[in-house]
Amino acid sequence: MDTHAMLQALTELAGSLELGIRRVPAAGQSGEHPGGAVVKIRGRQVVFLDSTAPVADQVGVVVEALRGRAELENMFLPPEIREILERTASDG
Repeated sequence: MDTHAMLQALTELAGSLELGIRRVPAAGQSGEHPGGAVVKIRGRQVVFLDSTAPVADQVGVVVEALRGRAELENMFLPPEIREILERTASDG
């Protein structure tokens, strides 16, 4: 699965878990949040993806937002998605 397909699959998964996804270009070039950021707004988790960032960085942001979610344990996920989520969780 290429990175574009992976980003699409991860954002769809995040949406199914009611995580908000917003694509916006980053303001400035501080590099503080490469790829985007995960924030909580009014009690709801929202993933902001920097539309100008490399797709691999955006994938990392969505993976971080999904990391450790119990709902994923009993869900069917494509093997590539399951692998990246488990690999990332074990790295953290």
